[in-house]
Amino acid sequence: MADVDKIKDQFARFLYQSDWVIFKTMAEYYLQSAASLKKRNMNVPDDDRLWMRNSVKRLFLGIGCELLLKSFYLKNGYCINKPKQKGIKAVPTHKFETINPKDFNYKDTYTFGTLLDHLRTLHQFKNHEQIHRGFTIAMVFRNKEGHTTFIRHNFDPQNYTDIEAGIILFYKEAFKEKLDFKISMTSKDQAMFKIS
Repeated sequence: MADVDKIKDQFARFLYQSDWVIFKTMAEYYLQSAASLKKRNMNVPDDDRLWMRNSVKRLFLGIGCELLLKSFYLKNGYCINKPKQKGIKAVPTHKFETINPKDFNYKDTYTFGTLLDHLRTLHQFKNHEQIHRGFTIAMVFRNKEGHTTFIRHNFDPQNYTDIEAGIILFYKEAFKEKLDFKISMTSKDQAMFKIS
């Protein structure tokens, strides 16, 4: 376990409100990559390209959504590091101005699921159900692709439409930005990731 802790120490940091920008920037890289990744971009044997492209797309959608949520929490002044002490409630609803950073674990942040479950605490989104659905699908994609692999699964195009809608609605309210977002899954789909 000592080796794990030494490696975690490389990344240990208390995250401040100003860090929201780097989280959003990296989230957008993942989301844009997921939208536009093509089979021809995969440096693997031809027979494996569709499988691997789809797997990477799903993984990137999940990572991008998690980082986007973390960005939103930080932007709104909420600590995403987990507390060290048992006396501090372990929920991502602690405002920076009410805490001592020394009471929080520099090696550990809240999980995607916890952040998603407490989203209503931060903001009453007009389209909360659609946002929650899209982010939940992305979270499941990330978990499945990060822990298992399947050459085929039951493809449901509605999953991708739900993710697109959830992220677009999230951008509108969370960042006051218009996002045009389309995940290219078939040869007819035109990928798009454009913020205005």
